[in-house]
Amino acid sequence: MFKKKHIHFIGIGGIGMSGIAQVLHKKGFKVSGSDLSENVIVKKLRKKIKVFSSHKADNINNADIIVYSSAIQKNNIEILTAKKLKIPVFSRAMMLAQVMRLKASITVAGSHGKTTTTSLIASIFETSGMDPTILSGGIINSLEINAKLGKGEWIVAEADESDGSFTFLPSTIGVINNIDLEHIDYYKNMKHLKDSFLKYSENIPFYGFISLGIDCKNVREIKKKIYGKKIITYGLSQKCNYSATNIKIIKKSNSYLTSFDLIENFEKKKILKNFLTPLLGDHNIKNILASISVSRGLKVSYPKIKKALKEFSGVKRRFTILHKSKHNLIIDDYAHHPVEIEETLKSLKQITKNEIISIFEPHRYSRVSAMIDEFIHCFKNSNYIFILPVFSAGEKIINSIDSAFFYEKLRKKYSNKSVYLSEPDKKLFDTLKKKMTTGNNIIFLGAGLSSKTANKFKSYLKKKC
Repeated sequence: MFKKKHIHFIGIGGIGMSGIAQVLHKKGFKVSGSDLSENVIVKKLRKKIKVFSSHKADNINNADIIVYSSAIQKNNIEILTAKKLKIPVFSRAMMLAQVMRLKASITVAGSHGKTTTTSLIASIFETSGMDPTILSGGIINSLEINAKLGKGEWIVAEADESDGSFTFLPSTIGVINNIDLEHIDYYKNMKHLKDSFLKYSENIPFYGFISLGIDCKNVREIKKKIYGKKIITYGLSQKCNYSATNIKIIKKSNSYLTSFDLIENFEKKKILKNFLTPLLGDHNIKNILASISVSRGLKVSYPKIKKALKEFSGVKRRFTILHKSKHNLIIDDYAHHPVEIEETLKSLKQITKNEIISIFEPHRYSRVSAMIDEFIHCFKNSNYIFILPVFSAGEKIINSIDSAFFYEKLRKKYSNKSVYLSEPDKKLFDTLKKKMTTGNNIIFLGAGLSSKTANKFKSYLKKKC
């Protein structure tokens, strides 16, 4: 037997890094890590894994392999020390590729919906008794984990396209939900982005298949260039192999469900009725169709699929309801791209007649600069808009593209709406509490610190009650 290696993760508190670390730990490898953040993930990891709260050269003593997060700078002291000591250094994606060699693998790629789709596939497999290994980009509520080492033959993993490294993942089955301009700090233009997704598709072996969300124009374009692969399509267009019709939102007790009929369209068209899910919005129907296309491609039965979809309790920070009363909802959501924000607000609009208050933390100066027009448009369903300071995510501050710039653009566009420039502080919370008295629904949006702000507001309300 080979000696189990000591693997050290720099930035272990990230959702993707922590998942790989947990799987390798359960596999019997010695795992350690370092992270400047003291978040919930780090606190959980510390129960089983040694995690340092700072980056130091001594942290990597006796390590055989170093893995670093995409958020870690190349001049990090632990990376520099590892290279000096000639310890192999891997990116997160490179290590994920190694882990995926352990089993047959399903990866989910795309600009939006990756985490939800990955979690849906994992939940269907769990319900079906397939006991998958899971590497998701979010906490699956029903499992209370984002990673799990299963005994089954499949790994279900989220493929992060942010730095182009997803192109070399050894996927047996691949999914592309959609392709929108994103990660502008890495991709030069839309052609560069589409070419990367095409390269990802080319890694699928002849005995696997790739599932494509062809409602997206950019996905349809790369589909034309994919050769020698089995392709399964899904979307709301009835030209797909899997599509949905008769989509309705129904209220049950104090909650909402989406019902739909499934159209299976191969040699013969079949309609399967009465699918139910707690997920809302057309974007989530597409995520569900993606999960069905993969599951049926592996011959999972419809009764098991239906059961899993009905019982699916979602993913943390994907339309997570922090507070619910007769007249108010407070929601925490990860949406930070214009397409995601528009779909999320549209879903909220479908279940409420009350006014919508959006508290948005812009994420990355580069994203705000490149997509300001799209950002302005996506808030059309909000009645009140609060703009928080830009979360830089490690980017250099651009003073001309700050939250004030965002605020001015919104104010000019929506002269009929109330737009505010705000800080995540008590003054904001006081204002929001006053507005709740008139039956408004509040949604916190963003990928940075907005979730912390949302939960602080929840605590603030409890103290005031």
